[in-house]
Amino acid sequence: MTEECRPEWWDELERVKETMGLPPYEPPRFEDGTYAYEIVDRLAAEHDCRVRLLGVDTRYQDDWEVRIDGETAFEVGRVRDDNGNTVYRMTGDEFERAVKKALNASEYKS
Repeated sequence: MTEECRPEWWDELERVKETMGLPPYEPPRFEDGTYAYEIVDRLAAEHDCRVRLLGVDTRYQDDWEVRIDGETAFEVGRVRDDNGNTVYRMTGDEFERAVKKALNASEYKS
């Protein structure tokens, strides 16, 4: 992704890491290299919902939850790459299918 196309927060985080002498920043992504924010933002806009990936009282290598409008929909594994950036243990397509499946369940319908 070119610097002109990146969200502002990406550049801010990259500057912080550079200032601290840390390896390069890359946003959380899926195993296929798709950035999580791209899919999450699109799904949230398309389905008028809030989609979040988060860890609750997790330890290193614990799975994280995917929440839709505050309700846990499913879990996703995660690892850190060599630079300490998050990589979710599924592809972007798998994530999108799992979110859409959860949205089709009655408890997530608007």
